[in-house]
Amino acid sequence: MINTMKMMTNKLSGLTFLFLLIGLLFTGCKENVLPPAPEDLSSEINLSSAGFLVDGNNQTLYIFSNDVAGANTCEGGCAAKWPVYYSENLSVGAGLESTDFAEITLADGDKQSTYNGWPIYYFSPNGDGTLEDAGATSGEGVGGVWFVAKKYDLMIANTQLVGADGVNYTSEYVAGDGSTMYYTDGKGNTLYTFSKDFKDTNNFTAADFSNDAVWPIYNGEVNVLPSAMNTADFGTITVYGQTQLTYKGWPLYYFGQDAARGDNKGVSFPAPGVWPIANANTEMAADAPTVKLVEDADFGSIIADANGVSLYFFTKDVNGTNHCTGGCENVWPVFYTETLIFEEGSNLSMDDFATITLSDGMTKQSTYKGWPLYYYSPTADGTVEAAGETAGDGVNNVWYIAKPNYSLMIADAQLVGADDKNYVSDYTEGEGVTKYFVDAEGRTLYIFTNDAKDTNNFTAADFSNDGVWPIYYTSITDVPSGMNAVDFGEIDVHGRMQLTFKGWPVYYFGSDVARGDNKGVSVPTPGVWPIINNDTPAAN
Repeated sequence: MINTMKMMTNKLSGLTFLFLLIGLLFTGCKENVLPPAPEDLSSEINLSSAGFLVDGNNQTLYIFSNDVAGANTCEGGCAAKWPVYYSENLSVGAGLESTDFAEITLADGDKQSTYNGWPIYYFSPNGDGTLEDAGATSGEGVGGVWFVAKKYDLMIANTQLVGADGVNYTSEYVAGDGSTMYYTDGKGNTLYTFSKDFKDTNNFTAADFSNDAVWPIYNGEVNVLPSAMNTADFGTITVYGQTQLTYKGWPLYYFGQDAARGDNKGVSFPAPGVWPIANANTEMAADAPTVKLVEDADFGSIIADANGVSLYFFTKDVNGTNHCTGGCENVWPVFYTETLIFEEGSNLSMDDFATITLSDGMTKQSTYKGWPLYYYSPTADGTVEAAGETAGDGVNNVWYIAKPNYSLMIADAQLVGADDKNYVSDYTEGEGVTKYFVDAEGRTLYIFTNDAKDTNNFTAADFSNDGVWPIYYTSITDVPSGMNAVDFGEIDVHGRMQLTFKGWPVYYFGSDVARGDNKGVSVPTPGVWPIINNDTPAAN
């Protein structure tokens, strides 16, 4: 029995010695061979293979769109599903910068870590504090406001709009309470569009960027976006040498008075809705107009190109063809657009525009109500005048600013009677251009030498002869600068209105089939039915 005990003791001593030896061997190894204690793992933040943040246990971390201002807004039941992440002694893995991390203090005094200014959270699907499985991302996209934590180039905010006027606004830009979802840069700075811009067209920024501080252009990248955004919706344009990001064609801006992340003061400046936020509900920007109306202090509404450069009519083009040849074309370059696009709400009509081909068989020119359209180049080198200038109006009394609402126009053309003979301004045969007035579409206007002041002596009471010399009437609302609106009046002729010029009743000639025709000057004999112009004497 004693021997047996000794043998067991010897065996145990040997085993003890063996275990001690193994322990000494491991004690002599480097400490990093052992896995770190579980309680230390949460102090690590790494990038997953998919590029989002995970802690040391490979638990996915998230950010919340409602936290755009940088504070934790996840309260009540939200907090149970989205436990905060915090480490006092945070260490970051490869690909991360420690300067992107910070911490905030919550209302209850607890702390939370932030990434790029966004508070970071775990996800507890059951709301009982039990986290989703390591490596899972089931919190991604929840409610359209929770996203795996990344260093996003753009982010989604979901918060109250508060204008520069201190008023709360809804997504319709009317006063009211309620969160609106919108896009920000990666650090929570609000992005805006300008309601007066067009697709890929910045209509705000000055060429010298003198107004850029008010609405700075945004030139960020879109390499990393939340899953709720579509990369294809973004593009870039060049604005006076600088790059600007676009969303659905809309150029994107900051607002200079948004001092803090989460500010969205621009929604009310200068009036609500002029500078909308950008979000998924933003409609595609309209194509920039190729022709538009511009308000001018002297001329009112005038026709201009997409950049606001004024367009002109040439009185010698009354028949609808281009008569500007030789050196003329250096001073008056043609205007042409293949595609007509008008601003929304514009009273321009597609039906009033057409295209002609010039005598070279290749050059095209746009026309309005049959009048070919031109630019003005004061230096005669093809360099057109700047947007908003109207220096070409009245040049040589044959060039006039293009307007949509001329009641009448001026023509300069050869008089060719119904007898096919050429006439000059005194109605004798001869070659030479005569100035006369036409309607807005280029149809010649006449007076009858047997009429008297405000008295029509031609038209029958039953209008049986009106087809030969139809009476003419239009409301005189606007005329070229080469006319005087006070020269026109109106009379009643057997219950119909007729325009008068210097007291003379005004007519068409029924056989003038095409625009620019002036056949009536020879019917029934030359001079009985004269054209009208500024040299027409007043009726007696």
